[in-house]
Formats: sequence, structure tokens, C-alpha cells
Amino acid sequence: MEPFRLGREALYREFHTKAQGLSAKEAARRLTDFGPNEIESGKKKSYLKAYVRQYVQFFAILLEVAAFLAFIADHYVPGEGNDILGYAIIVAVIINATFTFWQEYKADKAMEALLRLMPTMVTLLREGNTQTIDAKGLVPGDIILLEEGDKIAADAVLTEQTALYINTSALNGESKPSGREIGDKSSATRALDAKNMVFAGTAVVSGSGSAVVIATGQATEFGKIATLTKNVQKTLTPMQKEVIHITHILTLIALAMGVLFFLLGLFSDQGLLMAAIFALSLIVANVPEGLLPTITLSLSLASQRMARRNALIKNLDSVQTLGSVTVICTDKTGTLTRNEMTLKELTLSGGEEVTLSGEGYAIEGEFSFKSSNESSRTRLEELLLAASVNCRAIIEDGNLFGDPTELAIVAAAKKAHIDIVSCKKSSEVPFSSERKMMSTVCVRAGKELLYAKGAAEIIFTRSTHFVDRDGKVRPFDEENRKRLRQRAEVYEEQAYRVLAIAKNSASEEEGLTLLGLVAIMDLPRTEVKEALAQCKAAGIRTMMITGDNPKTAEAIAKKIGLDFDAVLTGPEVALLSEEALENRLKNETLLFARMASNQKLKIATALQNCGEIVAMTGDGVNDAPALKRADIGIAMGNTGTDVAKEAADMILLDDNFNSIVAAIEEGRSVYFNIKKFVTYILSSNVPEIVPYILQFFFKIPMPLSVIQILSIDLGSDMLPGLALGSEKPEKNIMKRPPVGSDEKILDWEVFKRGYFFIGVIEATAAMVAFISFLLLHGWHYGTVELNDPLLHSQAMTMTLLGAVSCQLVNVWTMRSWEFSAWSVGWTSNRLLIGTMAMEFLWIWMLLGFEPVQKVFHTAYIPLNELWILLPFPLLLFVSHELYKWRKRVAKVHQEQPRRRAFL
Repeated sequence: MEPFRLGREALYREFHTKAQGLSAKEAARRLTDFGPNEIESGKKKSYLKAYVRQYVQFFAILLEVAAFLAFIADHYVPGEGNDILGYAIIVAVIINATFTFWQEYKADKAMEALLRLMPTMVTLLREGNTQTIDAKGLVPGDIILLEEGDKIAADAVLTEQTALYINTSALNGESKPSGREIGDKSSATRALDAKNMVFAGTAVVSGSGSAVVIATGQATEFGKIATLTKNVQKTLTPMQKEVIHITHILTLIALAMGVLFFLLGLFSDQGLLMAAIFALSLIVANVPEGLLPTITLSLSLASQRMARRNALIKNLDSVQTLGSVTVICTDKTGTLTRNEMTLKELTLSGGEEVTLSGEGYAIEGEFSFKSSNESSRTRLEELLLAASVNCRAIIEDGNLFGDPTELAIVAAAKKAHIDIVSCKKSSEVPFSSERKMMSTVCVRAGKELLYAKGAAEIIFTRSTHFVDRDGKVRPFDEENRKRLRQRAEVYEEQAYRVLAIAKNSASEEEGLTLLGLVAIMDLPRTEVKEALAQCKAAGIRTMMITGDNPKTAEAIAKKIGLDFDAVLTGPEVALLSEEALENRLKNETLLFARMASNQKLKIATALQNCGEIVAMTGDGVNDAPALKRADIGIAMGNTGTDVAKEAADMILLDDNFNSIVAAIEEGRSVYFNIKKFVTYILSSNVPEIVPYILQFFFKIPMPLSVIQILSIDLGSDMLPGLALGSEKPEKNIMKRPPVGSDEKILDWEVFKRGYFFIGVIEATAAMVAFISFLLLHGWHYGTVELNDPLLHSQAMTMTLLGAVSCQLVNVWTMRSWEFSAWSVGWTSNRLLIGTMAMEFLWIWMLLGFEPVQKVFHTAYIPLNELWILLPFPLLLFVSHELYKWRKRVAKVHQEQPRRRAFL
């Protein structure tokens, strides 16, 4: 038998306790048997291991191998700068690992969020005496005492209660305070639905009571969710998959070219050592050392932009995940709604409808009457006085105390400047779940009056009269009863909580005079409708998942313009097989109500099995497992529990659904920005590789040294690449479909533009600059060894400048993936302007700063000899802009038949 089904005496017998509580000796014994009342935090995170882990990522290993090979090359052929290359690569790896670890460390929570939610002290009975002890000492069988404002430390079954209401939103998503009662009179099939139970991690909103503890620690509903969250496995983010994909392809290319030219070298006159050194040089040239640091820095910059737009990213890889999101599963309370009850609509008993401006518990607002006469304002004030007198909630100096529904009534009374003090209370009959009403007797202007508020059907039954439009008291006949009942039903259909307000000249709850109805709701956020429309335009489905009842969920969805095909409840989802749920999710946009945490987890998993990239929003403890399972978990920063924030990948600092759209926009821009700078970086690989290949097949001096390759990868490419990563979202970014799972950053288009188009132009520029400079200074083809070291250094400098000058122009044309360079504005990227200044400084150092010249084997070249470089940057810019123009034209032609077919 479930404990919540047991009567009081049976409950005492089942848990071997009594009304006076356990003895100290018995409590100590049970503490040994059951353990302390706390949530196991699991293994403490090792930050040393987390830091070391950065060095064993695949791309980091590739760079480390390249450094190792550079040291081997330096050992056998010293003086070529390979040792400097090795050290530089190691420094790049260390910087990247440290930077990535620091970003993750800053966002990590060192303290266990679950422990912070649990109260530290509880009040209970032991051997008939009231004691306050540490919550960890609570054991099954203890009798706990509950008062307004208490955090509940364990699951317990009530034995006594007086108007007890608890806030269960953190546990089950229910937005309204939940009334408790003695004995389970409902048809609950699980403990969470039992009205005679209280739960760990929830809080007492109002009233008082006592209860028998039936579960502590991991055995509580709270603990079960914590265990479920801990056991959920997080899948790889799209960004992590992309880095692995990019690394594998570039590794294969590098190794294939290295092996090929090693074998070719063996069959030539180079010998084993020189063939090996040459192969190693090619491998290093194919590895873009600056790629991983640039990706990390780009993600970091994007996360900082997101933070300015109120979206805090905890894991850098999650930034790009947002660009792939296809479904947003959103909680209702505190996400789509304000998480503040508001008295928004009123109907006076005479029929006048009144709307109140202002939202939440703010005391600013105005009342507007759809139709009124001189007495309407007076009757409205009396209605609000009667309602607020029956409230224990207090709003004082911006501080809130009490039940959210009562706070909404008090706030409305303050907006109407109701003088509650003028009505002196003499007695009250509190609200109870059985009576469904509350009444207060007070003295006003020397007369004793009874004011009552409660459920409409209860107050209607007890009312015999009502106040009409002229302020006269008339019999509450069937016609007027039907009229107001229909009005109450309309409010309820719109997701309002409806209360009826009445008065009596005698201190009795019968023969009441009805004053009117008040309609209270947790209002939708004003900006949500527009955000949902943007999601729809961006090809993103939005599904609401809430603990509220289906009627409330459906009404809120209609108010905010959320499209849905059907409503499913938690029990209905539980009965569906995984396959059946997946089939429905493929073909329908569903609205989920009365959901339990394991069912939300089931939905997230089913959507992922359908190939969707899932963003899950939430704020409660019950949301944590699904937040962790989702591709991108989004917690609320203000109203969210620490547990939800811990499990999430992103935290909305303003709890604003609109911030999700802004974050998705940034996530999409990150995808294309990374695509742009990967193309940009790969473009410079070609002028690094081609000189080695040409030197192998033709009788020419070495056009480029390995250390000069590094100066391109880590010197010339990194800062402009980083500037590309900071580009603002392009104008059509939220009008295209989400980034598909089959869309790769390193795809054929990137290879085509990077290697076979822009790269070829840059390689041509580098080699034409090298050969032309040598020919202009008396070199003859076939001379491999140059007697003049200065001439060789100058020629290699020209090779280097050929690649770098093209890259300076390439970064500008690469700012937009498909639109013209003019469309993005020349001054919109200030970081790029700054990097251009640094690039010219770097070029000056390569040409005229002796310490840099010694390291990178460069030399001064007179300005009048740099004219050789000028045609190629111009050719690159014009040809790439024409290429993008042709792509746009082709895209328009492809879309026209689709539009005609649609029309």
C-alpha cells in the first residue's frame, strides 16, 4: 500500500512512530540505517583532469605530433628553424588548452546546486518536544512541523493541516500554489499527485501543518530526479562532431601527401633523411596550426555577444549547437509567462467589465471600463476592498510576502488606492480545500460587515442578492446567476483563475450579496508572440511542455500564437511506446500538459531519435534531466532553480523567451563565421604546400621555409580569422532553415573555394612573386643553390608576401558567405579594422625588424620592387565577388519553380 493511501493510525504503525514523534535513541538508530537526509553529490570534479583533457583532444594531438616531428627534423637538419617551429606549435597548443579550460571553468559551478536547495534546519517533534535540528538528521518516521515560508526537507504524509498551500512549481511545473488536505481523496496513482503529501525541495506558501516523514535523501521524489539527471548521458555537440570531422579530413590529407612525397623522395636522389624531412615539412604545411585556437576564440567572442544579449553560455561548444536547433521544447511558467500572478480582468455583479493595466505585482496601473456609470468606480473599490481584506499577502517596499494569487489581489487594490486600514478586522474563517472560500468580519465606518472570496460556484450558491449597475441590491435570480456563471466560464477558458467576491451585513456566510468576479492569471510575456513568429520563420518548431492542466496550457498557447496540432497529457505520453511517440512527433506539433520529469526526458530522447536538434527550456528541478539530455539545455536565470542551471548549457539572464531567438541567431552566425574562417585559413594552405611540390619536381631554390609557414598560420591568419569569427549575423540568417545535421563546416564548397579557387590564386601569387624576383636579380633556371643568402631570403620573403597580401584582401571578401562585401558595411567590424593595422605592422616587422627577420628568415625589400604583388589581390577580390554573384543568381533560378509550384 502506498503511504499516501494510509490513514493516520495506519501511517503511524507502518513507520513505527506516534503523534509525539520518535525517541532520540530510535532517531539515531534510523539515521544509521537510512543515512543522512542529503543528496549524494557524486565524485568531485577534478579540474586538473579537466585541464589535461584539453591536451588529448584529437586536433590538439595532431598539433603535438607536428611539434614532435619538427623537433626530429631539427635534430637531423639543424639550423633550419624547425626547433622554433616545434616550440611555437607547443605554445599554440598550451594557449588554446588554457583558454578553453578557463572559459569552461568560469561557467562551472563548484558547489552542488542540489544541496543549496535543501533547507539546513527543520522543526520537528521528538518525544513530544518541539526541536529544531539540521535537516541532515531527519529520518523516516519523524513528525515534522510546517509553517508559512518553510522549505520542506523530506517527503511526508500530512496528519494535520490548516489552510496549507505549497509551491510545487520547482518539482512538477505547476504554476499555482497547491492546496493540501488530510487523507488522499483524489484518484492519484503516484505520490506526486497525492494532495495529502508534501515534498522535499518545495516550500510552504501559506498555512501550517504536521506530517510523517516517509522518505529522505535519494529516496525522495527530489532525490529520484537528481539521480535521473546524474545518469543522463550528454551527447556530443555538433561543434565537437565538426572539429572531429575537420581534424580527420585534414589529417588524412596531410598524411597522404607526406607519405606520397616520402615515397617519391626515396625513388629520387634525395636519400632517406632528406625524403623524410621533406615529407615532415609537407605534413606541417597541411596542418593549420591556427585553426583550433581561432575556433575557440571565435566561440568565446560569440558567447560574450550572447551574454550581452542576456544568454549566458556555459559550454563554448554549445554556441554553435544553437544554430542547428530544429525544435524548442519550452516550459510555460516563467518562460512563456511572467511567473507573476496578475489580476487583469474584473466583472462587477451588475455586468460591467473592467480591465486593469500593468502586470505582475507592480502597484502602477489603471482601470478601464467597457461600460460604466457614476457608481461603477465605487462598486469596483468595494469589490477590491472585500477581496484584499480576505488576503494575508503583503506588498511592502517592494518586498513580497504570501500566496501569489493573494499578492495579485493586493497589488490591484494598491493600484486602486484602496484604504484597507479603514476596515478593521475582528475575525476570519480561513480558506480550506473543503470550503473553497474565505471570509473576514470587519468593522467599517462603525458598521460590522462580512466580506467573502472563493470559488465562483461556492460563492454563487451562498449568494441570494447582487449589486446591479445602479448600485442597488437586487435578488440574485436564475437569469443573473446564469449570466455571471457564463462570464466565469469564459475567464476559465482563457486560463484565468476566477474568484467571486461577496459581502454580508451580518457575520454569516449565508445570504451573501455578490459584488463581482476577479480573473487572475500568470500572464504571457508581451514579447513572446513575436519571438514565436521568428522561430516559425526560421524553420524551428516550438512545443510547450508544462506541469499545468491541459485547459490552461491550451489557453496560453492560443494567447501567444503558439501553433499545435494536439494536446497530450503526461499519463497519455506514459502509455505511448517510444516508436508511437516518435511517429507522432515526426508528423505533429504537440502541446504537452501535466508532464512528469521522466516524461519530459522521454520526449527529448524521442525527438533526438527523429533526427531533431533539441533545445529544452526549463526552470524547475523536474526539468533538470531533460535539460541535460537535450542538445542545448536552457535554464531561466531569475526564476530557475540552481538544479536547472547546473544541468543546462545556457542560462537566460532575463528569463526572456525572446533572448532564445537572439541566441539562435548568434549560433547560426557562428556556424557560418566558422565556415568562413575555415575557408580563409585553408586558402593559405595552398601557397604553403605548392612551393614544396614545385621545388620537388622542378629545379628551383626552396621558395618557403617551414618557420615561414608558421608565420602565416599563427601570425598572418589568426587575427583576421578571429575578426571573421566576430562578424555580425547576416541579413537572411533567421529566414533560412536550421543548419542541418548533414551540413558540414568542412564540405565540398569549403574545399572548392579554399583549396581550388582562392588557394590557387594565392599560390600563383606566391610563386610568381618568388620566380619573378629571382629572375629580375639575375637568377637562371636550374640553379638550385643560391650563393647569395640575402637574395634567397628576399625571394622567400616575396613568396611569403604573395600569400599574405592575398589573405589581406581575402578576409574582406570572405566577410559574407553569399552576399557581396559591400552589403556588410566596411566599418561594421571594428575588430577587423584593428587586425588590419596589426597585419601591416607584422609585415613591416618581417621586412625591417631584425629580430623577427632572424627568426623567420626574411629580409628587407625596397617598395619599388613590391609591384609584382599588386595584380593578384585585386584578381582574388573581383573573382570571388563574381563567384558569389553567380551563386546568388543560380539560387534565385532554383527557387522560382518552387514558388510557382507553391502558388
